Amino acid sequence: MLLQAKHLIPAVNGLHWRESLEIHKLLQDNKDFCIYYNNVEKISVEKLAVALPVHLLAVIKAPDRDDKFEYLLSGIRLLHTLCELISRHSKLDQVLLDDCVLSAMMVDLVINAMVALGGNRKESWKSDNESLVEATMVASTLHLLHGFISPEFVDIVQVLLAHSKVDLFIETAFGAVHNVVRSLEAKLLYRGSDHPKKLGASPLKSAKFHCQQAEAALQFLHSLCQEKLFSKRVAKNKELCGKGGLLMLAKSILSLSVSPGFVKEATTVASMYRIKAKVLSLLHHIFEADSVSFLDELERAGNLHLAQPIASEVLSLLKVGLSESPNDIASHDYPMGFVLLNAMRLAEVFSDDSNFQRFFTDHFSTILSALFCLSHEEFVSMLCSSALSSREDDATLDYDLFKSAGWVLSVFSSSSLLDVPQFKLNFQNNLTMSSYAHQRTSLVIKIIANLHCFAPEVCIEEDRNRFIKDFVSGLRKDPVSMTIQLPNSSYTPVAQRATSVCRNICSLLRHADFLITNGLDFKDLMMFRVFCKQLQPLIRSEFEGSQATVKQRKEPLNLNIERASEEPNVRVEGAATKYNVNENMEIVPRLKESDADACNLETSSLDTRCNRGKSLVEDGDVELAHELFKGSGSGE
Repeated sequence: MLLQAKHLIPAVNGLHWRESLEIHKLLQDNKDFCIYYNNVEKISVEKLAVALPVHLLAVIKAPDRDDKFEYLLSGIRLLHTLCELISRHSKLDQVLLDDCVLSAMMVDLVINAMVALGGNRKESWKSDNESLVEATMVASTLHLLHGFISPEFVDIVQVLLAHSKVDLFIETAFGAVHNVVRSLEAKLLYRGSDHPKKLGASPLKSAKFHCQQAEAALQFLHSLCQEKLFSKRVAKNKELCGKGGLLMLAKSILSLSVSPGFVKEATTVASMYRIKAKVLSLLHHIFEADSVSFLDELERAGNLHLAQPIASEVLSLLKVGLSESPNDIASHDYPMGFVLLNAMRLAEVFSDDSNFQRFFTDHFSTILSALFCLSHEEFVSMLCSSALSSREDDATLDYDLFKSAGWVLSVFSSSSLLDVPQFKLNFQNNLTMSSYAHQRTSLVIKIIANLHCFAPEVCIEEDRNRFIKDFVSGLRKDPVSMTIQLPNSSYTPVAQRATSVCRNICSLLRHADFLITNGLDFKDLMMFRVFCKQLQPLIRSEFEGSQATVKQRKEPLNLNIERASEEPNVRVEGAATKYNVNENMEIVPRLKESDADACNLETSSLDTRCNRGKSLVEDGDVELAHELFKGSGSGE
C-alpha cells in the first residue's frame, strides 16, 4: 500500500535537506532500510521511493496554492537525491529503474511539471522569490531526467521520443523556459529603473542566481536539440515552430540587456551572453534539421514575419562582433559563449533564404565593405590567420540540482540570502584557436557566396548584382560609421583604398584554399572567386580617380585576381547563379598543399600578429598589383 500524503509531506519537508551521502550513511546504520526525520518520525526509503513520484504528480494536478512550487521543488530535490543513491543500493535500483510503470510515471511527472510551468498560464505579478522558485523548478525538473534515465542525452531523447506526449513536452518545456526568461527580463528592467547605488547585495545575488537557472534550463534543451532525431521533432512541431513560439523565445533572450547596476557583475553578464549564444546555436540546429525547412514551414503557416526580428538581432550582433576591440572580449574566467560564431552561422542560413537575402544584402554588405577597408595588416590578422589576438570562449554549466534547490528554498527560511552557489564551468567542448579562426573566416566567405548568388526562379531581376554593387558603394563610405569600435587608424585612406581592398581580397582567396580541408565547401569557394573576379571592373570604375595617386609608386603593384586565386579562366555574365555557375566557369583544380603546409596552417600558415609582414600572403601579394587601373582586366 502506498504511503499517504499525511506521511509524505512531513517526510519531504524533513528529508530534502539531507545530501545523498548523508542518507547513504544513515541507511548503512539501519538494516531495515529506514531513516528517521524530524528526530522521531521513521520512514521506509523503499516505500518513499515508490510513493514520491505518484504523490508529486498528484500535487502538480491539484489546484494552485501559494506554496505549491516551493513544496514541489522540495520533492524534486528529494527524488533527485534518491536517484543518486541508485548505484549504492540495489533496492532503489529495482524500484526506480526496473519498475517500468514507476519509470513511466516519473516521465509523466516531468511532462506535467512542464505543463504547469509553461502552459497557458495567466500573467501575474510575482515577487522575486516566487520567480526564483519557478525558474529553479524548470531547470531542476529537466535535469531530473538525468537522474532516472541517463547522464547521456541520446538516451534521454530515445525515452522522450517513445512517449506518447513528447510533443506536449516539447511545447511546454520551451514555454517554461520562455517564462523563466520573461521573469528574468522583467527583473532586470525593474532593477534598471532604480538608481545603481540602491542595488544592494540581495537583488544582485537574485539576478545572478536567476541567470544561472535560465542558462541551465536552456542548456538542457539545447543539448536535446543537438541530437538530430529530437531537433527534427522540434522542427515539425506546429505550435512551437509553425506558430513562432521558438522565435518568440529567441527574441526575448536576444533582447536581454544589463542595467548599469549589473555592469560590474561579471558572472551575471557572462551567463547572460552564454544564454544568447545557446539560443542562437539552438535555432541553427532547428533551422538546419534534416528534411525540414524551418523557414519554409514558417512561411507556409503565414508567420514568416516572426523571423524578421531574429534576423535584425543577428545583424546587430554581427555588426558589434566583427568590429569589436580585442580589449572588449571577455576573459577566460568569464566565458561569454560563441555569440558571434553562432550569429554568423544563422546569418549564413538567412542569407541563403530568398525571403531574407535582400535584407542581408541591404544591411550586411556595408559591414563587409568596412571589413575589406581595414589596413592589410589588420585584415590579414582578423580573417586570414590561424592565431587570432582574441577569440570567444564557450563553456557549459555543471548544474547542481541539490545546491540550486537548496539555495532558493533557503530564501524562505532565512532573513538574509546565502552566497549564490558557484557552478563549475566545463570547457571540454571548446574550439581550438585555429578551428575557431577557420570557422569564422569560412562563414564570412559562405555569406558572401550566398549574397552574390542569383537564382532566377526565386529572385527578382532587380536583385541581380545588387550585393556586389552595394559592396563596392560601401567602399567609398566612412568605415567607422558602418562598424562600432575599431579606431580610424585601422582603415586605409580613400586614396589608397582600392589597392588595399584588392590586396585583402587576394589574401582571403589564398587563405580560402587552405580552408577547403577545414570546413569550407568548394562550391562556396567557387562562388566567392566569381564575386572577386567581377569586382575588378567595378573597383576600377569606382576608384579611377585614385589612379594617379597609385601610379606614383616606384614599383607598381600588379593585382591579378586569377593568379591570386589560381583560377585562370573565370567568365562572369551578370551575377552568378546557382544553376549556371559551372557553365560560366572553368575551374583549374585547386593545388594540393603539402603536408608541411597543412602543419603550418595549424600554427598560422598565413599571418599572425607576432609575425606580420613575413607570411606567404605578404610576400605574394605585395608583388601583385594594380592591374585594375592599367585596364588589363576584362571583367568578363
